[in-house]
Amino acid sequence: MRIGRSFDENIKEAGQLIKKAADKDVNAVCLPEYFFTPNKFSSFSSSNYSKIYTKILDFLEGASKDYKLILVGNILEESDGGYYNTCLIYESGTLIGKQRKVHPTEREDQFGLKRGDGFEIFKSKIGKLAVLVCADVLYPEAGRVLGLKGADIVFNPVVSFYVENDVTKEARTCLFVGRSYDNDYFLVKAGGVGKSPFGVKIVGRSLITAPWGVLASARDEDKREVVIANLDMDLLQKVRAENYSLRRRTKEAYRPLVE
Repeated sequence: MRIGRSFDENIKEAGQLIKKAADKDVNAVCLPEYFFTPNKFSSFSSSNYSKIYTKILDFLEGASKDYKLILVGNILEESDGGYYNTCLIYESGTLIGKQRKVHPTEREDQFGLKRGDGFEIFKSKIGKLAVLVCADVLYPEAGRVLGLKGADIVFNPVVSFYVENDVTKEARTCLFVGRSYDNDYFLVKAGGVGKSPFGVKIVGRSLITAPWGVLASARDEDKREVVIANLDMDLLQKVRAENYSLRRRTKEAYRPLVE
């Protein structure tokens, strides 16, 4: 979806695309990171953000309830004297999960966002769900933790910055297939187009991957689109039973990861 415009315009477009997905009988929808924000973080003072915080919660809860689906969307959560970039998971209007971003970007650090301290699994009607918020997906250890915890579907709401000479662009799809393959889960990445809260151009690049490859991806990274795939849970369980890498790890060899 397009983001980086006014709050009302962002919410309106999110609602339109959720409806478009719901009309195709989807079970779950993931919105891009910062789907609600204008293109200037500086406009979010504590006082004026508190006025729209409730509106965001009402929107996510209401859309999830109205369409009887799982809805994944980020908010800025005020807590512990600061803000967290937090992803909420609603199922038919009920909050079933909350995941804080563990690895804020440098720009988010400069804005003062706090860091989450762990990764959780949430039970739902379609399986065990988890979230890697944007840059969290770049850390193999984060993906592995969720694999060890038995995640079936991992959502990845993102902001993908446009880089004119991007030498890694063609390799990024491999990253998402790799996370799915190594850890035996589906990965659902949702990105927005327009401008980030820092005023930088962003591109969509939404895609859905499985341990056996890419299931669906955006046709045009500069246009809004609903990307949909069928997730074969039976096949996932078969692949998981055959993959011994999660079970047969030499744990002692990984001490440097926590030093």
